[in-house]
Amino acid sequence: MDEIRYFMEENLISVEPTATVAEATQKMRLHSISSILIGKGGQYTDLLTDTDLCRKFAPTDMNPERTLVTQITNTPIISMDGKRLMEDAYECMRSNNIRHLGVTEENNLIGILSVKDFANYFHNKFGQQDGEKGEIQYFMNGSVLSIEAKESVLKATQKMAKHKVGCLIVLDNGKVKGTFSESNLTMDVIAQGLSLDNTRLSSLVIGKLVFIDSTQVMNDAYLKMRENNIRHLAISRDQKIIGILSTKDFANYYSFTFGQSPSEEDQIDNFMQENLVKISQTSSVFEAAQVMKKYKIGALLVTRDDAITGIVTDEIFTRNVLGENLNPKTTLVSDLMIKPTLIDGTESMDSALNCMHRNDVRYLVTTKDAVIKGIISLKDLTIYFKRKFVSAQDIDE
Repeated sequence: MDEIRYFMEENLISVEPTATVAEATQKMRLHSISSILIGKGGQYTDLLTDTDLCRKFAPTDMNPERTLVTQITNTPIISMDGKRLMEDAYECMRSNNIRHLGVTEENNLIGILSVKDFANYFHNKFGQQDGEKGEIQYFMNGSVLSIEAKESVLKATQKMAKHKVGCLIVLDNGKVKGTFSESNLTMDVIAQGLSLDNTRLSSLVIGKLVFIDSTQVMNDAYLKMRENNIRHLAISRDQKIIGILSTKDFANYYSFTFGQSPSEEDQIDNFMQENLVKISQTSSVFEAAQVMKKYKIGALLVTRDDAITGIVTDEIFTRNVLGENLNPKTTLVSDLMIKPTLIDGTESMDSALNCMHRNDVRYLVTTKDAVIKGIISLKDLTIYFKRKFVSAQDIDE
């Protein structure tokens, strides 16, 4: 049941190569689709997507009534046999940096698979597993791009094309009004025959901006996007927008989390900080803070007679010293230290993430043969997931 043919879109909507962009987008609007095939007599040569319209067509302000679809689609349809597995299809899309894949049977095109289909597939297959603990903040796009509502659609699409994003946050005098996406461009502007240069974002029905807290898990975010029928979700922290999550992030997340086997390259000991900085438990918080500043670190191991007895972190200092108005020069490290949470260095980074969740900590002390060897921090995990995930995040918005 993991074969592509069970998850593809079978309704093939197309226009002929002589069709204009206006005709194509009107048909896309009619069928509420984000891509349309180009061909004649069942022989398809290209695929026009809303991303093509946003990056290749709109920024140049070409006339949709005079521009042929073939002028902005010059890449052949990449396809795969419908009997292949969804994991194979995902890897094909990732390696070719595409968001739509043709599905064939005996070399005849029988369907289209989109990145949205992958999000649904991976969610349905893995989303309910008990181990699904991935926090949104590790997988969102931290680059939040905005534009004022008084600006033109043309300027918005030029910004989207430049930064290769599928969505902008629209502001009205600095206050969030909503979103403008590739779908809005296709359905609400080009298909409606509006001028890109003369149409202001303020005159359009801007998409609703739906929020979710960054500490919630990816499964919650997926359900919220499905519930609101949206492709982009704003990620917030302390009532501030800190990132954007898109449909493609779910396909990438589930593939990354469940579609790969653990390897030695993903072990904690490859990413931990080995330079263990320690401080005596008789030292003051002020002295500890100076050491942390000197080494630019957020945690110190606490010792007594060279034996490690605890750990203190910048978070502990913030919550306890500042929060309770303690004097850092008279408060001892031993008054605030906590027992370190240990994890074997041969465990995976995903195991480290789960361990942090279970123990509500931001630092883990790593061991080897019961001997403390290093520290892995939430920052280290974030960098790891970002770098690892970028390799699986090449599918365009």
